Amino acid sequence: MDEALAHYDGKDQKDCKSALKPPDGGWGYLVCIGVGFTTMLGFGSTNAFGILFNNFFIEQDGASGLPLVIGVYNGALSIAGFLSGIALKKYSFRQVGLIGAGLFVLGDILTIFVNRTYQLVFTFGVIRGAGFGVMIPVSFTAFNCYFTKKRTAMMSANQTMSSMASITFPMLVTYLLAEYGFRWTLALVMALDLHLLFAMLVMHPVEWHLVANEAISKDDPSTNCAVLNVKKNEFDFDETVIKMLPGNDNVVERENKKSKRHESIQKSIIKTIYKNVELDLLKDPRFVSTLVGIGFAFLSDVTYLAMEPMLLFSYGYTQMQVATCVMVGAIADLIARFLLAVFTFFYSVDSRKLFFVGTTITVFLRIALVSSSNLIFVFVITVISGLVRCSVQVLFPLVLVKAAPDRFPAAFALHIIFSGFLMLLADPLIGVIYEATGSYVCCFLAMSFCCLVCVVLWTVEYFIYRKHRG
Repeated sequence: MDEALAHYDGKDQKDCKSALKPPDGGWGYLVCIGVGFTTMLGFGSTNAFGILFNNFFIEQDGASGLPLVIGVYNGALSIAGFLSGIALKKYSFRQVGLIGAGLFVLGDILTIFVNRTYQLVFTFGVIRGAGFGVMIPVSFTAFNCYFTKKRTAMMSANQTMSSMASITFPMLVTYLLAEYGFRWTLALVMALDLHLLFAMLVMHPVEWHLVANEAISKDDPSTNCAVLNVKKNEFDFDETVIKMLPGNDNVVERENKKSKRHESIQKSIIKTIYKNVELDLLKDPRFVSTLVGIGFAFLSDVTYLAMEPMLLFSYGYTQMQVATCVMVGAIADLIARFLLAVFTFFYSVDSRKLFFVGTTITVFLRIALVSSSNLIFVFVITVISGLVRCSVQVLFPLVLVKAAPDRFPAAFALHIIFSGFLMLLADPLIGVIYEATGSYVCCFLAMSFCCLVCVVLWTVEYFIYRKHRG
């Protein structure tokens, strides 16, 4: 528990705040590499999910099980991510992160032996999804603690690593499937994911690596605390609870106190969750509109990435053609992120309007993708989708900030919960649509409808707000 208290002993941090500062390098570079591995292995392998499990779903019940697995995965990821943020207030980066990495790798190991879709839902969807969800807040919270001046540059490097993984993983999985088969490919992916354990091990509390603040005079008494005084956790044990005394009365008393303590823990958990979910934000119609719009746009984006390979396989494309198509989409996404970063460096943009425009274009792109199986046409649509995708993935935090300027953490927590439950409910419904129709056309029309929800909702809100203002 000493690590946790080193991270969250607020009193000691305040005493030495003026004397010490984050390293902006040093051990922080290892933390940055750890964050890079987390995003690479987490997002990269998920991006190749459709290619990796295509034959598995064909042997089972077609593609109807894929949206179910993806929905459960993203639902578990979101819920675990929210709970991980709460856990970080009591436990250290490494303690929480290693639990997440352990769950992620355990999901990989169990997935090697799956034979049915419902087993994949549990191993890949629940366990692996929860593991990744736990690691995300750990990684980015640790990163933000270690870097201040170099934060933008280091985060750009991490984003580049994540994008490169999205580009290379489809090709890598295609090669491994051809050379080693399905089960051995899963085993090799698991071996790669073992690096996440080392990624989480380097997430030291920042208090271990703080450096002297040169701006403070050396003669200032406050600079004498070169190392934070980390207090040990103090538990108030009740002797009547832990001491074994003869007599039935004492046993009953001990059991009653254990029961009360158990109830107290439950109430504490509920209270903690309630504090981190500021439901009063939902009283603002404009925030609710933003929350719902972003949630449905995310649902369409995530489901599209998972189901596009299945659609291309149904067109009769080879594994190499499908992998190449997915790769060019990822390359287009990377280029768009770079261009967006350069453009916004010189010019200010309205993030909400750009998000709206990108989502509107996506409505038509989803429909266009199922209108023709021509290889060149599909490649062009995939490239355009990749270019537009960054408007959703990159800008959504800025849209949330604009909706709740002074309460972003609470707004982000609500986004995680809403998006997670939405994917958990809606993705299986898309699977039902495929099972009922036997066609991907209706599935991609459903994804287009999800984007349309955002477009219509924000359009109505715009006219209402403009009328109210006038």
